[in-house]
Amino acid sequence: MRTTPNPAAESVLVVDDEPTLRTLLSFVVQRAGAHPVLAPDAATARKLATEQSFACALIDKNMPGESGLEFLKWLRSAQPGCNALIVTAYGNVDSAVEALRLGAFDYLLKPFEVDALEHRLKLALQQYQMRQERERMQAMLVQSDRLASLGLLAAGVVHEVNTPLAYILSNLDWLDEELPALRQALRGPPAEGGETGSLAQRLEMVESTLRDIREGAERVRDIARDVKAFARDSDDASMLVDLREVLDAALKMALVHIRYRARVVRDYQEVPLVMANEARLAQVFLNLVVNAAQAIPEDGGSHQISVRLWTGAKGEACAEVEDTGTGILAENMANLFQPFFTTKPPGEGTGLGLFICKSIIESFDGTITVSSRPGQGTTFRISLPPHVRAASTTDPLEPLSIAAS
Repeated sequence: MRTTPNPAAESVLVVDDEPTLRTLLSFVVQRAGAHPVLAPDAATARKLATEQSFACALIDKNMPGESGLEFLKWLRSAQPGCNALIVTAYGNVDSAVEALRLGAFDYLLKPFEVDALEHRLKLALQQYQMRQERERMQAMLVQSDRLASLGLLAAGVVHEVNTPLAYILSNLDWLDEELPALRQALRGPPAEGGETGSLAQRLEMVESTLRDIREGAERVRDIARDVKAFARDSDDASMLVDLREVLDAALKMALVHIRYRARVVRDYQEVPLVMANEARLAQVFLNLVVNAAQAIPEDGGSHQISVRLWTGAKGEACAEVEDTGTGILAENMANLFQPFFTTKPPGEGTGLGLFICKSIIESFDGTITVSSRPGQGTTFRISLPPHVRAASTTDPLEPLSIAAS
């Protein structure tokens, strides 16, 4: 009895130039609970792989035109998550090693037993499903960490908004009193001498007050924009990102935590744009800046948080967040990026922040490292590949000592 494919099942790409084998492989795929999509050659398979995603692929090694191994190499680049199984009647150790080196999940020789192929295909599908579930859970953790960070920053955001709002409201109260009196003065008899000068001064004050109101409203708008950029549930789409803008937004969001502990020193050199998700990067830098502030004791000392940007030796965008806080004990360094590891008191940290930072940076093909000396401070360094690599590398630019409050 032929198995009816589940409409919600994963799709498996079947690439074989022999019609009989395509039919057999299709049957095996359906028995494994997946939906087969058939291609008689690599060219057709490429077209199909540009139109939809596949959980797995069954690929004949020897085909006219483009070989199965050549197609495998392309498929691993186009769909890295697809588990590919190479099937061949002309196998040897060298071709098996080459297939696995190119990223094949498995390598099978014809003729094969249907049950054995079904078993190995199910293993590939299960691994794909587990990877998908892990990525889904990872996305949920990232979003949970963002919401936790927003809760931590809520008081600071309210304070930042209240200051310009109070200024706007007080100026509006003044205008509410001044405009009727000014209207009455304009309706009266023509003014002479000093009265005309006084009226002009009052109009100038009204204009100045309106400008102040506009500045306050723009400040509120900027704060709302920064919060929205950080809090939105993004679709993980990447775009060209300027690290200067992301760092500045994170510093503004964390200002309430920094203000009474340390001064901020910015050292921004030229850095290339990077291909990343702006909200995700903002989450990383916000975590690092808030951690830096929390590591600084409120002892009245002269502490600082330094943020640096520069271009590395290979053209990569480099960023640092350095504090003069308590530092990290040597025995804790190895576990720093592990999930649920925290040195904060109970109730003050989930232990997910740095783990998620590392996951986000690595998802953009970057790296994050840390160095620390107890009692002297900690430095986190991030490196991200440039969107467009330079034709030739240059010497790295060392950060300069340019301070800005």
